[in-house]
Amino acid sequence: MDDILETRAPGQDRCPPLAAVPQAEPVTVRLPPLGRGLVATRHPQAAEVSARVLEWADRHLTFLPLSEEDLRYSLRPVVLFPEWAYPSAPVERFADLSAFTTYFFAIDDALDNLRGGEGCDEGFGHGELIRSAVDACVRAHHGEPDLTSPWVAAYADVLDGVRRRMTPEQYTRLTSVCEEWFDACVRALDAPLKDPDLETYLADRLLTAAAEAAVGLVEYATATDVAGLRRSDADLEAVCRASRRFGVLVNDLFSYRRDLFSGGPVVNAVTVLRQSEGLGLQGAVDRLCEELDAAEAALHTAHDKVLAGPLGARPDVRAFVKGILEMTAGNLRFSATTPRYHGARLGLDPREGSILRLTAERTVVLSVEERAG
Repeated sequence: MDDILETRAPGQDRCPPLAAVPQAEPVTVRLPPLGRGLVATRHPQAAEVSARVLEWADRHLTFLPLSEEDLRYSLRPVVLFPEWAYPSAPVERFADLSAFTTYFFAIDDALDNLRGGEGCDEGFGHGELIRSAVDACVRAHHGEPDLTSPWVAAYADVLDGVRRRMTPEQYTRLTSVCEEWFDACVRALDAPLKDPDLETYLADRLLTAAAEAAVGLVEYATATDVAGLRRSDADLEAVCRASRRFGVLVNDLFSYRRDLFSGGPVVNAVTVLRQSEGLGLQGAVDRLCEELDAAEAALHTAHDKVLAGPLGARPDVRAFVKGILEMTAGNLRFSATTPRYHGARLGLDPREGSILRLTAERTVVLSVEERAG
């Protein structure tokens, strides 16, 4: 698990403590083995591309309503995501994916800072930020970027390589789901869900997590276009559906510490299960892990059916479903180890059972001696 440390720059393996809830006590949760059938690998040119993306972010994302420290610590762990999610992508596409996902993670952090409708530093208010984000999305999507807006300039730069290498149909699909993501984020800020059950919550979470965009990015990573096949083949669509569900559940499980100690309203699958089903913390974690096991089983079943069926002979389909498995495994690896969720890089293999202590400073993997104590 130490292989990703070799090329990390100082600061990429630690985030500031979450001191917003100083009175909150640490909690301990037990995790079973997760994703046992998912093997994550790292892109061979990850270090080189990640360094370039961080330089790009330093030039293009300083306009975000985040302090210099918050921006630095937000972005450095983020570049780990594409390294694990798209390990087989050609290097030019991998670079595009790295910039694209970094941009969206950064905006997600900025929107998180506005929960409850609060304004930002330097008078950059809630309404102005949302309007700028939507404007950046729509104008850049339609090839009419107002480059005087830093939102638009950064996003247009992100989209440039993607636009050139996608078919027009793919580009339209991707930009449409990105617009849906912006709309969903605005709704979540202005009208958060009230006491949802798990399935109601997940239907909304799939939108706010841009889960369908993630599938489109796998098409980009694998240079395939299977949208028409997904509409006509239930098993291929089931691969995508199971991956989306697994992905949002994984992110909620491992980001629970960040939500718990952030000081904002905690809307997370763990808290939804606690409230809707009357469970304690460990009971909610257990239920969430059961859902993850079921989603992974559905993913492998659908994957095997695709390969055994008539579509299994097509190289593009085989490349795409391989990319889905890689992205799903990479998202699990990222979520289980990233400083973004854990405060410091976590030496955790999610395929092995573990006991985690969640504190405002970091997530700690308990040793055998600590468990016994």
